[in-house]
Amino acid sequence: MAIRISIIMLNWNGRKWLEDSLPSILNQKIGDGFEVLLVDNGSMDDSVKYVRSNFPQVKVIELRKNYGFAEGNNQGLRHALGDYLIFVNMDTKAEDGWLKNLVKAADEHPECSILCSIQLPSQEENRIRTLNAFGDPTPSPFESTLALTGSLFASGACFLIKREWLNKLVYLFDPYYFCYAEDLELSLRTVLLGGRIGYVKDSRIHHFIGGAGLSSPTMHYLATRNTLLTYYKLFTLENFARIFPVNIARKFIRFLRLRQILNVMALFAGVIAFFLCFYRYRKYHKEFIKVKQRTDKYVFQRFLYKREIEKKLLKKIYGI
Repeated sequence: MAIRISIIMLNWNGRKWLEDSLPSILNQKIGDGFEVLLVDNGSMDDSVKYVRSNFPQVKVIELRKNYGFAEGNNQGLRHALGDYLIFVNMDTKAEDGWLKNLVKAADEHPECSILCSIQLPSQEENRIRTLNAFGDPTPSPFESTLALTGSLFASGACFLIKREWLNKLVYLFDPYYFCYAEDLELSLRTVLLGGRIGYVKDSRIHHFIGGAGLSSPTMHYLATRNTLLTYYKLFTLENFARIFPVNIARKFIRFLRLRQILNVMALFAGVIAFFLCFYRYRKYHKEFIKVKQRTDKYVFQRFLYKREIEKKLLKKIYGI
């Protein structure tokens, strides 16, 4: 029987998470058969040995080194057979019905290119992930009566992408990113190319954030560089020039207020790194602008504005 669903879990030194995460996935009850792939990103613990000994039904792809979140998942994708491709973090534990409800939503909503699960505890009380006025992912409430709600952002910790849509995107994650903001780039690329992102209220998974274990300054360095690369790649140069100072100024003020000097340094290191490498995307930027099916304004109008001052100031900056 053909495999319709592939679940891909990227692992890096995650042995302590696997004894909960893998059984919670393998025990999902669904009519269709599904495969589970564990992509090991050059772990130095006994993750691979543990999985092969205790979960022989899991297909293990053992990589020689740590390729990061972006390329690690790309590597796993090359071995997946399903038409529905589900990517899930190692530091998660799925609730009963997680898979069945996620796949059901994908079947019933052909207009959605990417579907995400509700992650607990950060998305309790009917919250989803979307983009705020500064272009950063943030939780946002939605009506409890809705089974599915739209968003600008698909969290990389747990999402389903349809292979048909992925073929249109050409690639899943940008391998240069290594980790952080690769899901932001995938999300905006999807929206601007005419796709839709939805969150499935009754597909719930617990996410114990922090499994990757990178230090805060390293995280902010990569997130800053990669976020700026995303905006440069996908927005017009005029709109990139608008969002660039807003994004950086907001983070700088926040870190300074909290006296997080190392994060301030990481922020500026990320900005410098962007200016040293953005040239590699000049050709891609020009080609993407030609094939975009939605305008940047479509995105800016759907940013989450939490405060009245954001609406007045940023809407003026973004020209909407």
